[in-house]
Amino acid sequence: MKILINRSDSPRETLLSLPMAKLLKEKFPNSKIYFLISEESLDIVKSNPYIDEIIIYHRSARFYHKIKQIFSIFRDIKPTHYFYVGGGYLPNFISWILGVDFRGGIKSRWHTYLFLNKGIRQKRSMVTMHEMEYNLNLLSPLDINYNYKEFQSYIPEIFLSQDELENFNNSFVKEIEALTSETNKKYIFIHPSMTINNLNWSSRNYARLLLKFEQRFPSKYLYIISHTDKDHVFLQGMKEFLSRKENSHLLKRIIYMNRKKYGYRYYMSILSNALLFVGPSSGATQLAAVLGVPVVSVFSPIKIQSALRWAPLSRNQDFVKVLVPDVICGETKKCSLRECPYYECMGKIEVEDVFKQSLNYLN
Repeated sequence: MKILINRSDSPRETLLSLPMAKLLKEKFPNSKIYFLISEESLDIVKSNPYIDEIIIYHRSARFYHKIKQIFSIFRDIKPTHYFYVGGGYLPNFISWILGVDFRGGIKSRWHTYLFLNKGIRQKRSMVTMHEMEYNLNLLSPLDINYNYKEFQSYIPEIFLSQDELENFNNSFVKEIEALTSETNKKYIFIHPSMTINNLNWSSRNYARLLLKFEQRFPSKYLYIISHTDKDHVFLQGMKEFLSRKENSHLLKRIIYMNRKKYGYRYYMSILSNALLFVGPSSGATQLAAVLGVPVVSVFSPIKIQSALRWAPLSRNQDFVKVLVPDVICGETKKCSLRECPYYECMGKIEVEDVFKQSLNYLN
């Protein structure tokens, strides 16, 4: 049995699909599992013992090159089973053209109904379970019945070698030494950014939270503010707040860490040593929880963005605290802005609320 799983979209979604490989290996120990992923997700999937081969799908390539690549992949692997979980649709069509007997996955758009003969219709916008569980339920046509009582058994895993952890952390210490003499401090990660179409907590609130940590624990921590190239909108308010003259004493203990610049393996190695991670609903928040770092996360009340579907997953759920505005949100997909009586509801979560939850871990 050769199973090709297409999950060629973002790293967060890929991470939440990895339990499919574990469940498949438990049911079919002799099967070969192939994951078709985006290049950005490679570091997330790398070294996973449940996956036999990782294949990069270059979705940004020209159409002719994509056709050629996908045909080549199917002819080399000769999969007996194909699953579409998310990402590029072209492999769905080619699996049909080449006559793969079992073509499963999520039925959503019209062409998935045409090409996936074993697909399952899922209205994920109804938000009845976690994203990981939606993915696991796609395996039911193989007589694999996921039970919600086994939820904790299928929390995603990331596999970092001891050499990676040591080498990357040594490299990071050297980099810190070039910026500050205070290298012997524990890390608090703050990640103020998220997908732009989601409601986010104010970036200035993340800065205020950092100052509260400092007031309570003077000169005790290094604050690592993680981000990517696209996050300047979320960083701007935070940087302006922290650059005020009265906060100048903090600057030598604030490290801005561009996750994409260093790569996910480096980022995850440093993150795994953090005492605390604070952030919104994002891929970085999922990574922190999976790595076993205590997480305090601020979530939107909008249904499709809810914690029920996207909550950070940890093997110790006592290490995860999700804060959501105490409002009755009637929106399914996006905020109605000023038409909503609770507009700017994210401001109802006070800095003090996040600080108190963080103290449970720092103490």
